Amino acid sequence: MTSDSWSTSQLVEFLAVLSEQRDEDSALRAAVERVLESLDAEVGLLFGRDTVLTVVGLAAVDPQVATLAAAARTGADQVWVDGLGRCRTAVVALDFGEDAVRLLVVRAGADEFVPDEMLLLRGMAWVLHLALRPLRVMVLLGERQRMLEQVARVQRAIANRAPLPEVFDTVTASALDLFGTELAMLYLADQGVLMVASVSTTFDEQHQLTRPMHLRSGIGRAAYSSGELVRTDDYPGSAYANPELVARGAHAAMGAPVRENGAVVGSLVTLSFQPGHHFTDVQEQTLLAFADQVSIALSDAKTLATAQHAIRDAVTGLPNRVLFLDRLEQALARGIPAHVLFLDLDRFKLVNDTRGHCAGDELLRQVGRRLRECLRNDDLLARFGGDEFAVLVDNGGCDDVVLLAKRMLEAVERPYLVAGDEVSINASIGISASHDGDTAGDILRDADTAMYRAKHSGGGRAVLFEKRMHTVLVQRASLEADLRHAVSRDELFLVFQPILHLATGHVDTAEALLRWQHPTRGTIPPDEFIPLAEETGLIVPIGRHVLTAACTQAAGWVAPPDGGPLPAVSVNLSARQLLDPELVRDVRRAVETTGLDPARLILEITESAFVGDAATVIERLRQIRDTGVRLAIDDFGTGYSALSYLRHLPVEILKIDRSFVEGVVAGWQGRAFLNTIVRLSETLSMTAVGEGVETREQLAALQALGCQLGQGFLFARPMDAAEFSRSLAVHRGSAVLAAS
Repeated sequence: MTSDSWSTSQLVEFLAVLSEQRDEDSALRAAVERVLESLDAEVGLLFGRDTVLTVVGLAAVDPQVATLAAAARTGADQVWVDGLGRCRTAVVALDFGEDAVRLLVVRAGADEFVPDEMLLLRGMAWVLHLALRPLRVMVLLGERQRMLEQVARVQRAIANRAPLPEVFDTVTASALDLFGTELAMLYLADQGVLMVASVSTTFDEQHQLTRPMHLRSGIGRAAYSSGELVRTDDYPGSAYANPELVARGAHAAMGAPVRENGAVVGSLVTLSFQPGHHFTDVQEQTLLAFADQVSIALSDAKTLATAQHAIRDAVTGLPNRVLFLDRLEQALARGIPAHVLFLDLDRFKLVNDTRGHCAGDELLRQVGRRLRECLRNDDLLARFGGDEFAVLVDNGGCDDVVLLAKRMLEAVERPYLVAGDEVSINASIGISASHDGDTAGDILRDADTAMYRAKHSGGGRAVLFEKRMHTVLVQRASLEADLRHAVSRDELFLVFQPILHLATGHVDTAEALLRWQHPTRGTIPPDEFIPLAEETGLIVPIGRHVLTAACTQAAGWVAPPDGGPLPAVSVNLSARQLLDPELVRDVRRAVETTGLDPARLILEITESAFVGDAATVIERLRQIRDTGVRLAIDDFGTGYSALSYLRHLPVEILKIDRSFVEGVVAGWQGRAFLNTIVRLSETLSMTAVGEGVETREQLAALQALGCQLGQGFLFARPMDAAEFSRSLAVHRGSAVLAAS
């Protein structure tokens, strides 16, 4: 074969190899490999003025690569290569100019490259140069196509009326797909402060990055401030380096400005953690174009959000009450069977109070996303405000709806990550079904009633509405309305039950107990109206009235004829009252206006008072004790364990719950429990009171254990104020115990 035929054959084969490649990197490597094969050479390099693009025959990280490229730039025709010895070199340019990419071929031995070989080498370089043009166009078109696909993804999110936070998440997730990087962040400015709007990453949950709330520096801030694309292929050595990202292995980063109506409002950042990664000029242009399209999409989304503000919730992006009622009324008008599930989050207020409203809003958005994943496409989820959500199910069977409620509860109960902390909550759901003649308001009322039943049954459950629930609710509402007027109508009154010294029989204290004489229903038991007063907050004004009335009565008592001291009066305080900032002032006012010695007033609290804000409760008790009023813990041993607080509390009296007094005669265990509590009170210099004393056996056991005081039906039942005053006037000390 002649040299011309050989060269032509080699060029044809070279072109065929290049035509099979689909991207520039693979084309460059295939070209160098083919050149080495044709020229029987061992090492080949494609290099520019500052970079090496492709290496064949040596590892890319081999220090000899840089040495070979430097020698080629100086025109050296011989080099030394470890393992090959002295070698001949040939260098040709793919294009013209100082920035042209050059091809270096290294062949072992002293033989020079002959003219035919150099001619072939130049021909191959020229063919490679020509072949790269369409490949680069294809790459550019491919980048453009991928960018358009990701823009379409963002626009679909907007068209589907996704909340803006979900649109933001779609933007960053699309940036990851577009550039094949590991981290993308969208920053938006709020009064000049650059806040994180969304983060998408390929890191697993165990290695999630700490999410900054706002950005004071970095590549995102640089892109926002300059209004131009910012890029670095040496992130650790750049002025934008974040220590956490550097520690994670970030190598390269780009940031592009995001605009709204022409003004820069944020930035879109993507980072690569791949060693040696370099962003290309094409990728620069792609990021700029994508950021521009995102800017348009965000403007559209905000315009849509403004237009839909009347029917959509601003926090979650879900339909609001107005849109929900409209859909429900349409279903009823068409005669379509409908179910409504009304969901209320349990303990959501605690999240707002402890972590702030921003964290609360983020939690609501996460709850909304989880609930939506539980539903069918035709089901409607709405946020009614606060921590309430509602679901409308058309044409669903009761069993299916109950299963849906179960899925919703399970979804809500899974832990959340909010502001870097794990948060757990649960929910209560009420379910109602439409019936002939029902209005939308009727169905919502029934669902709300069932939800109320679920919440007061312990929460974390779903309850189907039953008609009797409405009857109970109406009665409760009527009772609540009457209770609001009970004080002004003088329907509430006090009865008093004496607490005696178990050694002498003297009346030490009288516990004031609240009663309600309803004008039509007669006497209403305390266990029926006290919880209602607690729940509605009426316990605070009622408690204030009880405190004043009890002090007034006690101030008028006369000393018993046996010469014993005037008895004190004890008044129960609820946990709700202890959180009332006016409580200390109310106590002072009660003793001052009635003239009662503060030492004759005892305020009783239960252990459950410490379940909430224990620090506030303890501080308030100390303030009360400073007024001279004494304090007691009621029903000790049955509620929240306050033992850790006891030695720090300004409490003088422990009232032992009746269950321990009842058990004292049941066996040695009951006696041991009671003995432990009595000994505890002695250790803490407190007075022990046995509650619920009803038999002489219980009395004898308490006396034997050294319990100082007792209260119960064995001594006296609660009596009205006049009867108690008469009993004090004729009291004969130890005769009370003897008569019992």
